[in-house]
Amino acid sequence: MQDAHWVDVRKERPALAGFVANLVVFVGTPLVVNGVIFGFGMESSSGQTGLPPGWVVGTIWLVLFAGMGVARWLLLRSAKTHGEQRRVEWVSGLAFLCLLYPVYTRGFSDLFAGLVGNVVTWLVAVPVAVYAIRRERLAGWCVALLVVWLSYAALATARLVYR
Repeated sequence: MQDAHWVDVRKERPALAGFVANLVVFVGTPLVVNGVIFGFGMESSSGQTGLPPGWVVGTIWLVLFAGMGVARWLLLRSAKTHGEQRRVEWVSGLAFLCLLYPVYTRGFSDLFAGLVGNVVTWLVAVPVAVYAIRRERLAGWCVALLVVWLSYAALATARLVYR
């Protein structure tokens, strides 16, 4: 039986419009946040040995945010109940957690905070990826890419913190 508040979003907006809206929000938001950080000169001025250059990391993050946007859109389109529609927002929460990284690392300058943040975000991302893979395989793989990147980032940052 369907919940009285359940809305079939697949019928309410065209698929392409929903897809584009998710990409715009999930790619546009980190662009704005990082623009503010770099615009106010809050980024770390020293490059970390053993990590890719900032532009590479930034490009990877844009791809990962785009992947989270695609995952959210796929999960939303496949949601059959109100509960499934609400669980789609786990991806939004994960993206928000990722957006906080430059804030709690004080413009990418606090490596220990970055390490803790990578581990916490990884702990959140794994169950979201598992849920997404079970609901919509491609959505799960989009989130799984984030788990892979967070694993690398945590190991690389740990090496810098504990050298």
